Amino acid sequence: MGTTKDKRINRSSEASLKKRKAKKKRNRRRAVRYVLIFFALVYLPAMWKWIFHGHIETDVLHSDTLEIAVKSEGVFIWDETCVKSPKDGIVIPKAKQGERVPNKFDFAIIVDRDSKRILSEIENLEKNIIRQFAENNPEVLEPDDEFKNQVQNEVSKLTDIAVNRNFTAIDEIRATLENLLYQRNRKIFENTGDRLYVEDKKRELEILRQKLNESAVTVKSEYSGIVVWGGTSDEEKYSPDNMKNLQIEDLETNNENDEAGTLKMRYEQFFDVSADQIFARLVNNDKGWYVCAINKKDSDKLKTGDEISLRVDGVKELIPCTVEAVDAFENKSRVIVSFDRYIEKVVQMRHVKADLVIENVEGLKIPLRSLINRNIYDNTADVFVVRANRAVRKRVKIIAEQDSFAIIDKLSESTDTSPIKIFDIYVVNPQNIEEGQVIN
Repeated sequence: MGTTKDKRINRSSEASLKKRKAKKKRNRRRAVRYVLIFFALVYLPAMWKWIFHGHIETDVLHSDTLEIAVKSEGVFIWDETCVKSPKDGIVIPKAKQGERVPNKFDFAIIVDRDSKRILSEIENLEKNIIRQFAENNPEVLEPDDEFKNQVQNEVSKLTDIAVNRNFTAIDEIRATLENLLYQRNRKIFENTGDRLYVEDKKRELEILRQKLNESAVTVKSEYSGIVVWGGTSDEEKYSPDNMKNLQIEDLETNNENDEAGTLKMRYEQFFDVSADQIFARLVNNDKGWYVCAINKKDSDKLKTGDEISLRVDGVKELIPCTVEAVDAFENKSRVIVSFDRYIEKVVQMRHVKADLVIENVEGLKIPLRSLINRNIYDNTADVFVVRANRAVRKRVKIIAEQDSFAIIDKLSESTDTSPIKIFDIYVVNPQNIEEGQVIN
């Protein structure tokens, strides 16, 4: 056992050791604090700039064209004559859908319904004769240019179907292609089909046709025009004489307007009709009208005599039109436009949704969200451009706008010696941006 003196020395040594360790810890903590303070002074401003200013989206001003259009819904109106069936029976079309026919042309034949069995026999016999002829004479079935163009027109519609996702029209295109192929083969057969092995069937076919003609009534065109198979009983309502009396509710599209009372042609060789039923329309192809409803605020963009274009869903071409009238109603405005081109593209339509393309404006194109401090009275706004890596505010004139874009230009009365110009870099989203702010 140690003496009391030794114990005191040991306790003193332990206390001294603890003090030294505590002092080292204090020094270490003090050094860490100094490092943290130095880091804060040096790096925090850089982090602040990186977080709040380092990711500002910019883009380059470029010249582009902005299409100014007004959405509408309305009806096509034609100078047309509805064709009614003189009796109950079966219609045999002699013209294709949308085909132009001359005056006094036999575009349809109506036979008794008792002749339906004969019609079926004729149809099946014709198909068998043409199929047999095509199988035995493949060398004469080379398609001509007209056939190629017709097929190409139908195939090109598939692109519009894919874009508009209107897949219900695929069946119609397939039926059209099948009909084109059948008509092509039939035309070749009638021109060259004098082979002995089909003579007996051809004589049988002629006998059936003679039986059919015994009860046939021929329908002639009253004037030169376009034949449209199918029809409704609204020809008086949607006529050129009555179009100025149409109300907004008459112009709006709905399922009832699109489908009610419509007889659709399915590219069949014949179809049933009742007495006095409208089964076709003969349309004068000199002129057509589109009467539509638009938002009242858009009516200021149009005036009588304006030359505009009409874009219809499903029609690739823009239809040139002339504004004939603009009439304001309580909530919407009625617009009447006329046209004399591409009538055959839309002659089968009545109620549609379409865009009235007013003009195409060319200039500096910019997103609307890039404009701030907008003045609706003189149509001016601010845009931030980047000059020498700093944000510079420029006052601009809004020339035109559509949807989410605008065409802008410098102020005509401005004394700015360095106004906005093409290829300037601008801030896409200028919220919280300050004049002179550094932008990398």
